[in-house]
Amino acid sequence: MMRLKLSTIDAYLLRLMATPMVAALAVTLAALLLERVLRLFELLTGKGAPLGLVLSMTLNLVPHYLGLALPAAFAVGIIAVMTSLGSENELDAMEGAGWSIRRIGAGFVLCGAGLGVLSLLLFGYLQPYSRYAFQAVKHELVNAAWDARVEAGAFIDAGRGMTISAEEVDPTGRYLTRVFLLQVEEDGAERILTAERGVLIPNPETRTLRLRLENGVAVSIGRAEGELSVRFDSLLLEREFDLDSGFFRPRGGSERELTQDELLVRIRGEDGLPTEPRYAAEYHGRLVRALALLGVPLIAVPLAVAGKRSPVWRRVVVALAVLIVFQNVTKTVEGLAANGAVPPAPALWGLCAVYFAFGFWLFLTTSSQGSDGAARKFYVIVDNALRRARAALPLRSGEEAERS
Repeated sequence: MMRLKLSTIDAYLLRLMATPMVAALAVTLAALLLERVLRLFELLTGKGAPLGLVLSMTLNLVPHYLGLALPAAFAVGIIAVMTSLGSENELDAMEGAGWSIRRIGAGFVLCGAGLGVLSLLLFGYLQPYSRYAFQAVKHELVNAAWDARVEAGAFIDAGRGMTISAEEVDPTGRYLTRVFLLQVEEDGAERILTAERGVLIPNPETRTLRLRLENGVAVSIGRAEGELSVRFDSLLLEREFDLDSGFFRPRGGSERELTQDELLVRIRGEDGLPTEPRYAAEYHGRLVRALALLGVPLIAVPLAVAGKRSPVWRRVVVALAVLIVFQNVTKTVEGLAANGAVPPAPALWGLCAVYFAFGFWLFLTTSSQGSDGAARKFYVIVDNALRRARAALPLRSGEEAERS
């Protein structure tokens, strides 16, 4: 029986690829998570929740964004190691020893198969649970009762139209200095209160909250009797508040919260629920994304060696552009399939076939660094276009100067 085994050179190439790939993965993952983290900070501070909760919610997002970042990081790692080998003439030595570019890329293809399995585990089994955990924490946070604590400088939504803020707060979050309070009534009228000091006194047994303010001003706006402004030495506000956040729905409300096995059961109708195309679209979409990692070396290796005279950033940009286009088109087709506009399996696997046909076309037409393959012809076209653009810019600038 044949056994697929990595040679010493394959292991050497994969070790070289590991460092730039991990670095690219970290940068890409951080960039993808940054926007979500900022939105979480805004949500949490507005609810008066501890900032440490951002970490737990962000960790629940990691499997999804890690799966999205894998193809780009894999491509960057391959291009980085192939460029390094080419600049140090190691590729020339390998080719002289009988290793073609296709053989050199075989180890990366095998690595892509392993990453594809990892991607399927992330999207198919880990992400459904982490996504549900994220939504559950978010639901509890958005709908949870306010714990009658305030953070300095934050605007706290206390519910029922009340917003509280204070410039200084003691460690308990209950004793406030320079207090601002906005109460919006059901009829649209607003009451604005400012005070030098304030104390929050919750009573869970009676479900009431008392806010004692000292040395302040109360202004009422939007009432039928007109604007009213009153100064006070001491003012006690009391209102009811909720303690329960309500039960969050069970996992499976979205197709993204179902594992591959659960999706397959839902597609076959074995659970007694009606079958919908969105389940098949999600199921096949995950498989296509996982298998697509096998095609990353077919695209990245030819682009890396064919553009030896081109700067590294151009090779990276071209490879990432191909992967981004494929990812966005896959997402679009998956959305159409989920809505029933196209059949899920033929549409998604047809797109996957086009992707691999393009990859094999680049890979098989690039047998060596000097071969006149499809990737090299593409770079020649790009270089000629850039050369014409650079030559035209000074000429146009001179013509405009003469006209002025």
